[in-house]
Amino acid sequence: MKFEAKLGRMSMAEIWQEYCGFLDLSMESYMKIQRRLLEEQLIKLDGCALGRRLFGDAHPRTMEEFRAVVPLTTFEDYADLLLPHREDVLPAPPVTWLKTTWEGGSSPAKTAPYSEGMLATYTSNILAALLLSTSTSRGRFNVKRGERVLYALAPLPYATGLFPTLIDKEISLRFMPSVKEAQKMSFSDQSRVGFKQALGRGIDLFFGMSSIIYGVSRNLSELGNANAAGGLRAAMQMSPRMLIRYLSARYRCKRDNRPMLPRDLFDLKGFVCVGTDSSLYKDELEQFWGIRPLEIAGGTEPSCLGTETWSRDGLVFFPDNCFYEFIPEEEMRRNLADRSYIPQTCLMDELVANECYELVITVLKGGAFARYRVGDVYRCLRLRNTVDKLDLPQFEYVDRVPTVIDILGFTRITERELTRVIELSHLRIGDWFAVKEYDAQNRSFLHLYVELAAGAPESEAVGKQIIREHLSTYFKYYDGDYADLKKILGLDPLRVTILKTGSIAAYTEQTGNPVPHVNPPAGALRALIPSMR
Repeated sequence: MKFEAKLGRMSMAEIWQEYCGFLDLSMESYMKIQRRLLEEQLIKLDGCALGRRLFGDAHPRTMEEFRAVVPLTTFEDYADLLLPHREDVLPAPPVTWLKTTWEGGSSPAKTAPYSEGMLATYTSNILAALLLSTSTSRGRFNVKRGERVLYALAPLPYATGLFPTLIDKEISLRFMPSVKEAQKMSFSDQSRVGFKQALGRGIDLFFGMSSIIYGVSRNLSELGNANAAGGLRAAMQMSPRMLIRYLSARYRCKRDNRPMLPRDLFDLKGFVCVGTDSSLYKDELEQFWGIRPLEIAGGTEPSCLGTETWSRDGLVFFPDNCFYEFIPEEEMRRNLADRSYIPQTCLMDELVANECYELVITVLKGGAFARYRVGDVYRCLRLRNTVDKLDLPQFEYVDRVPTVIDILGFTRITERELTRVIELSHLRIGDWFAVKEYDAQNRSFLHLYVELAAGAPESEAVGKQIIREHLSTYFKYYDGDYADLKKILGLDPLRVTILKTGSIAAYTEQTGNPVPHVNPPAGALRALIPSMR
């Protein structure tokens, strides 16, 4: 039975139990589901070439055997099979293949197969998030057919492109733009057309990437400016109902001497945000729209990983999507310093509150990835929530692992990519390191600290300008995702600071600690940044 039919035939309590009942699980019941689904996945893996590669001569059948004999993996362990879409080696036939950034422009896009079972789980979990996005208390939601949905997420073949496609099969919603239209558009065109339609028709539900929503929210606020030509043009395209709402809102805002906000124009029932920097934007997005966004987490490899609840204060991981393991931060950093060291993992029922963990997943229901290091770091906020009567851990997304700089969820920049871009530019740069930092509006950017090589221009101002212009050009050429930042958000997230030549080598000699090229530790930054010229 489709979700839309269930809304008409089942009670609210029955629908909630089917889609959000996992929130009532005890930790013991949660782990039983994890163990059972993992054991089913092990049988599938043992029967295919990919599984035999991962298992070697072993045939693990239990969670304990699996963790003892199967090593931690990264995409390199799968690339030769997944990049050419080798369906014959997989544990289940793929229905579709999705892709995501591997390492910027230095590698092809990662690809991930999705089986029928994975898509069914993805659909169920997205519908759970849809219900929760309209919920203000346990067991209550407000979803019906025909809702107007503004959709500002990356299209297929990226994982978020599945959202409207899967939901559209379950319930008739009015996506802006329509699913069929969006599939023919670039991300930037999809966002532009969607917001234009929303201004004309209104919005009930909003699914979007946090950084995109934040930028658009600021632009929408300018519609209240009487001198803004864009506001007048927008008004000409509004429906009578929206035009009345717009004129009334502009009058009130002018009377109260305050800027117009999206909440003055729209009355959202549900608001869902995704993106690596979501936590930085949620407070301001709530001010803009008058409703706190529900954050969901996921990715191409893990699919839809987790969702916040009606309280919107921490993610709960779905029990049927992946089998979860966690590398404690101390173990992760020891492994980064010594690649030969094998980090230990713990399970969901072994976590410690307020600690950070690198996520390791085994995709269930015929997925390809086993003990896979996604590259994401989460903090366990709490082991249980007594106020909401949750007996499960809740998480917040922290960042990518320290060797990767993620900018606004669009691109992942690594040492290899930075090295290649610097080489391509032919600039006279000596030593360098890069740090992810944030501006006054909480937008992340790439801050490159460089030392000029011998004989390079002495003028700091000219040096900065030349370096920034050259590197920005090569980043856009080398990394299509980086180029999208400029195209969609109007941002060039690169800043350059010139250090005194020889300062990095001097620090290494004094401390005996080499300075990593990506995200050096805080102690090294405090020592080096005062050497800026």
